[in-house]
Amino acid sequence: MHKRTAFLIALAVVTCLGSINGHAEIWRVGPTQKYTVPSAVASLVQDGDEVWIDPAEYVGDVAIWRAHQLKLYRTPSAEQGSFAILRADGNAAESKAIWVIKGNDCIVFGIDFRDCRVPDRNGAGIRAEGTNLTVTRCAFRKNQDGILAGNNLNSTILVEYSEFEQSGAGDGLSHAIYINHIKAFIFRFNYSHATEVGHECKSRAHFNYIAYNRLSNEDGRGSRNLDLPNGGTSVVIGNIFHKGANAENGNVIGYGLEGLSDTVDNSLYISHNTVVSSRSLSTFLRMDSSTTRLQSVNNVFVGNITAMIGSAAVVDTVNNLAFRSVDDVGFLNPSVYDYRITASSPLRGRAVDAGMATSTVPNYQDLPLTPSLIYVHPCEDRIRISQRDVGAYEYDQLTSVYSVERVAWTLTPSPASDVLVISHGDDHDLQPTVIHDMRGIEVVRTTERRIDVSRLPAGVYSALRGTVVQPLIIQR
Repeated sequence: MHKRTAFLIALAVVTCLGSINGHAEIWRVGPTQKYTVPSAVASLVQDGDEVWIDPAEYVGDVAIWRAHQLKLYRTPSAEQGSFAILRADGNAAESKAIWVIKGNDCIVFGIDFRDCRVPDRNGAGIRAEGTNLTVTRCAFRKNQDGILAGNNLNSTILVEYSEFEQSGAGDGLSHAIYINHIKAFIFRFNYSHATEVGHECKSRAHFNYIAYNRLSNEDGRGSRNLDLPNGGTSVVIGNIFHKGANAENGNVIGYGLEGLSDTVDNSLYISHNTVVSSRSLSTFLRMDSSTTRLQSVNNVFVGNITAMIGSAAVVDTVNNLAFRSVDDVGFLNPSVYDYRITASSPLRGRAVDAGMATSTVPNYQDLPLTPSLIYVHPCEDRIRISQRDVGAYEYDQLTSVYSVERVAWTLTPSPASDVLVISHGDDHDLQPTVIHDMRGIEVVRTTERRIDVSRLPAGVYSALRGTVVQPLIIQR
């Protein structure tokens, strides 16, 4: 099987969403709707229902969601890139968060959570208390914690295409995203930045897949860019890390520093990351010396960076390139944290085979360490055409200056199990959506916004509307 196909199929099982109620109801929320705030329907919704929230600012409205398999969406027909903004204004559900999600298998899309602060300094945009959660194309701004998830070893949490901005209470104990002991954590295509003393991303999950993100201290006082305090099998691939000059902690990644878990394999795989430090002294990786395995390949370190403190039973590091100055690397515009590479970059053509990551966690046993995608700022991605170059970016005369333009439509959720919702912002747009399988065979053609995909086998597909193609994963 081709490596990219194997990779995508592995990701197809990252969420374990249950079957949706065949009689699901759509609840419309907005200033001109019957229900004017999200909390008005929180006690009314049933398992499998959808809540469509019109783009507007909802001040002081907080909610507890107890039903399972909820889809909590910004209204799909709204303008692409818009948000339903929830500003805490001093309120918090159960003194915890703007939204406390207790239901299982819920999906959150297109919501902007802001300014949640509580006396215990863990006020979150979302407090995740159920089993399995997907958060996609959301924003978390100036909360003490963006997302805070409790212990649940049956749970998988997927966070993608989302921004975490200026999180933290300033005490070093609250973070942009804080995941406690769960089965698996997938964090991809996100932008987490300028956290106040805390970490840009912290996870105690047994399996972590941290892929194609920008985790950046910038001018903030953030601590680690990525903290995995109890280890676990962890793959860190294709990320852009920036260690800020004012960062409170010089470590970029911490691994096992609060004690390795004794119930899982503690192996760390780091591949094709771009790491730049503006701090006077920093360390890329600080790790517990009882770590099972460290595999680090095709990364680039720029600045006054020590590669590693600590060790592992097996250390396999190869082809990691170090430079003292950004002027030596051929970055496109490093003054604004744009670390795409130019034609003259010494990173071109120097990558070696990255190998595979292996795991004992079910569904995540084998993952290629050769990147198939590239982070596109902000909070987007594109296919990586080749794997010749070191670091998170590749050079190509057509794509190296790629600047994302938000497409005119999106589909959610992905992964999907039974129903897709097409959002394109134009109620009169009747062009068809066409879905092809990996062989290029057309399997669905429709002008409907809600697409039944319940009969499609699990796997990787592409969805086409007009000239825009988007990837789609079906999971069972």
